[in-house]
Amino acid sequence: MQSGQNAVQASEFEAQRRAGHRRLRFTPNLEKLYRDQRQHALPERARPVAISAVALFLIYAALDPFLLPSELAHQTVAVRLLLSCPVILLIWGLSYAPVSAKRFARWYAGAYVWGGLNVVLIIALARRQAFPMPYDGILLMLMFGYFVMGLPFRTASVGSALIIGSYIGVEAAFDTPMPDILMNGFFLLTANLIGMVGAWLSEHRQRAHFLDRHLLELSREQAEADSAAKTHLISVASHDLRQPLNVINLLLDNLSATDLSADQRPLARQLSQSVTHFNGLLGSLLDISRIQENMIRPVMAPVPVATVMQQARDALDAEAVEQGVSLVVEHCNPALAVEADPHLLHRVLQNLIGNALQHSGAETITLGVDAGDRQHRLWVRDDGRGMPEREQTRIFETFYRRDTDNQAQPGLGLGLAITRELTAMMRGEHGVVSCEGLGSTFWVTLPAAQAITTQPAAAMPIELPAGDRILLVEDDDTAREALQQILERWGFAVLSVATGALARHLARQQAFGLAIIDLHLPDIAGDELFRELLAANAVGGGILITADTGRKQAYDPEQRLWLMHKPIVPARLRAALIRIQHTEAV
Repeated sequence: MQSGQNAVQASEFEAQRRAGHRRLRFTPNLEKLYRDQRQHALPERARPVAISAVALFLIYAALDPFLLPSELAHQTVAVRLLLSCPVILLIWGLSYAPVSAKRFARWYAGAYVWGGLNVVLIIALARRQAFPMPYDGILLMLMFGYFVMGLPFRTASVGSALIIGSYIGVEAAFDTPMPDILMNGFFLLTANLIGMVGAWLSEHRQRAHFLDRHLLELSREQAEADSAAKTHLISVASHDLRQPLNVINLLLDNLSATDLSADQRPLARQLSQSVTHFNGLLGSLLDISRIQENMIRPVMAPVPVATVMQQARDALDAEAVEQGVSLVVEHCNPALAVEADPHLLHRVLQNLIGNALQHSGAETITLGVDAGDRQHRLWVRDDGRGMPEREQTRIFETFYRRDTDNQAQPGLGLGLAITRELTAMMRGEHGVVSCEGLGSTFWVTLPAAQAITTQPAAAMPIELPAGDRILLVEDDDTAREALQQILERWGFAVLSVATGALARHLARQQAFGLAIIDLHLPDIAGDELFRELLAANAVGGGILITADTGRKQAYDPEQRLWLMHKPIVPARLRAALIRIQHTEAV
């Protein structure tokens, strides 16, 4: 059925709906599809119809001996039990048999005519013995044909006309008075006309429903295809736009480290700031697009508050240091936890910190939590310029920007809107408290989770051969060379390769203190390669780099592993390396 629908374009369904179908006919393609679907539905409908028809014939067979003369009763019972019921039971059996839908539809229509002719036969037997048998049974057959059995309008009309014609022929053959034939014929034809009108209206409604249903299904399929195309575009854009940004960022850092003239240094700095700003805009656009396309679905779990706040601070600490801002996490109970998606909560806190860094003009930004019985409130407080009340009511709106924002490098006003959407996905609330000249406190409230019992971390080996040696695995040649120059400038010995196979080969020959691996390699996933190297004691820690912002940017102390987004900010990379080395030295 689905393949038949796919062969018919939505335009053909729409054209048919505009043209109408008063003659109960579609264009050839649609007519074939409609009949196929209707015929496929007949077996299921035939089962209760068959059971009810057999029950009626059995009831009449049981009543005949009491209502009819003995000889006539024997004959009518024989007709009902030997001619009518077996055919009806045959239809019931065929509804479960592997017969074609078209063949079953013919048998089904034939059974209707057969049952009607059997009623005519019973009336003929009664006329033969001069018994005044009424024609009510034919009226019952007409009702079955038009309404109960669900036969197509034309099939029911032709079958009913054949039954009525046979009845009138029997009455004429047994010399029934003409006035009686005309009177009975009039009532039967009137009943048949009512049935025809009802059947026409029913089929017309069914055909209209058929068109609407398939148009809706085609629209849904088109919407899903469009959504899939947008999802693919977002994924491709995330990687293909961030990759060249990563190369530019690394090359700019290497350029800034050279002896530039006094005129060149401001240009390099401005270019670096523009790339960083563009990357922020790109990330916000991709995030809001993921939300609008329902690509983000939270996976709720107990999340330790202290851990997620520290991870958010670590992710933006280098940027805060560059701006001369102190980023502080207030001490809180390590067992305190909220029910949230850890990745989405990390993104929420990052957005709140980033907003404070970009817009508040603060000297200190503090992260903290107010514990409650059923909910915990996580907050980010700054000692900056604050906001007037009129802005506080709109600050979380999409594309809203504050009057004090830097117009030279305008943002999109998406960071706090994304925070609002992600918080709502986690069944949380959000808000802000601010006073001009006294700073602002942005907060999110999330359901409290059962306290997490922290276990001391297992002792990690601290004796690493060649702790200053780094294995760099990156398939982009320019990015690999630029990143290698930066690492060597920082004093590391770097061996760089483009594939996982070459990385394994080097790891079998020597051990490395750290590995920096692109998450998307041509022959293996970067995280899988890191696990292999870690299990073989070939590395002591590492950094995964990716253009996929759907992955959480955070540090895993158990594996000594950072996941960082492209474009790589050298200051953040250096901070990550220091964090890993510090963890190893503990």
